[in-house]
Amino acid sequence: MTEPGPHLDDWLAYIGSIHPVGWDLGLKRVAEVGRRLDVLHPSKVVILVAGTNGKGSTCEYLEQFALASGLRVGKSTSPHLQTFNERIMVDGSPVPDHEIVDAFQNINAVRGDITLTYFEFATLASLVIFHGKQLDVSILEIGLGGRLDAMNIVNPDLCIITAIALDHQDYLGDTRDEIAAEKAGIMREGVTCLIADREPPGRLTASAEQVGAPIYKIGDDFDLEPGTTPKLPADSFVVALEAAGRLNWDTTDAKRIADETQLSGRRSWGHLHCDVLLDVAHNPSAASSLADYLATLSGYQAVHAVIGMYADKDIETVTALLAPHIKTWHLCASEEPRAASAEDLKARLSADQSGNARTYDKIDEAFAGAASDAGGDDLILVFGSFPVVGTCLKLLPD
Repeated sequence: MTEPGPHLDDWLAYIGSIHPVGWDLGLKRVAEVGRRLDVLHPSKVVILVAGTNGKGSTCEYLEQFALASGLRVGKSTSPHLQTFNERIMVDGSPVPDHEIVDAFQNINAVRGDITLTYFEFATLASLVIFHGKQLDVSILEIGLGGRLDAMNIVNPDLCIITAIALDHQDYLGDTRDEIAAEKAGIMREGVTCLIADREPPGRLTASAEQVGAPIYKIGDDFDLEPGTTPKLPADSFVVALEAAGRLNWDTTDAKRIADETQLSGRRSWGHLHCDVLLDVAHNPSAASSLADYLATLSGYQAVHAVIGMYADKDIETVTALLAPHIKTWHLCASEEPRAASAEDLKARLSADQSGNARTYDKIDEAFAGAASDAGGDDLILVFGSFPVVGTCLKLLPD
C-alpha cells in the first residue's frame, strides 16, 4: 500500500486500514517497533495510568501539576472528542498535524513487515514525539485494560490505577476481580503503584505482591483534604496530588488546580437558550456518578437527554440509572460501526421511558430535537459515546 502524502487525514485513513482487525490486544508487534524506535522510556519520568473511570481526569490533573512545577510535559490519552491531535498534548496544547505526520512516517519506515492497528500507530506516535522533544515527564493513559494494551510497552517510573468497574467485558472479563487482573498488568517490580479505587478488588493486592510492586491506596494511605472541592472527580485529583508529591513536584498550587481544572466532555457546561451539560458517561459506574451529580443540581424544570452509545455497552443499566432525572430522550447513532442504532437504543429503554423517546438519524438532529423541547429553565444533558459528545460540543456557540 502506497504511503500517504503530507496530510494528516490521509494518514489516519491509512493507519486505520493496514491491519486486519481494529482491536488486536497483545504487545509483541508494537513492542518490537517501539524497541526499534527506542521510545520505551520517552522522557525523564514516565507515568502510566490505567483504570475504568477517571483516567482522563487523573491525567489532566497530573498535567496541571507538572506545568505548575515548570516541567515540560507530554500527555497521551484516547479516544479524542473532536480532533486526533487531542490525543497527543505537549505543554498543555495539542501537537500540530505535521509533527504527527512526521511521527507516522518514522514509524512506517521502521516497522518493516509488522502491521500495526490504528491505536498502536497512535500510541507509538505519542512516544516518538515525546522522546524527540526531550520532555521532563510523559503522562500515558492506557486505552483498554492494561496488561495487553499497546501503551504497556513503556517502562514506567510510577503507575496509577483509577476506579475499576464493569466495561469491555468481552475483552477484560465479567467481574471486577477479572478486570482488576488486567489493569494490574501495568505493575512493575519495585515501581510504586497508586490505587484510586476505594473498594479495590483483591486481585490488585495479590498482583502487586506477586510482581513485587509497592502499592498505596486511596482512603488508607492518602485522601482528600477537608474543604477541597475539585471540578473533576475528586478521587482523580487526590491521586494526582499524591503522585505529584511522591515525584517532588511543586504542589503549593493545589487549591487553584482543584478549583480550575476542567476537561472537555467531562461534566462540561455550555449554553443555548438553556444550559447544556455534556459527559462521556457510557458504563454503569460512570452513569451512577453522573446521576449523583444531577441530583446536586437545582433550579431546572426538566432534563432532556441526548444519548448515543456503542452497541456492546450496558445500555439498559446506564439508562435506568439516569431515567429518574430525564423527561424526554433523544436517541441517535454515530457513524462508527460499533454504534447502536437509535431504534436499538429505544428498544433497550425501559417500557415507561420508551414512550418519552424519539429517534433520529443524525447526532445534530437529536440535539436540535432536545433544544426544541427544552424551555429556558430546562437542562439539556448530552451523554454516552465520545463521538456523540464531541459532535454536540461543536454545535454549541463559542
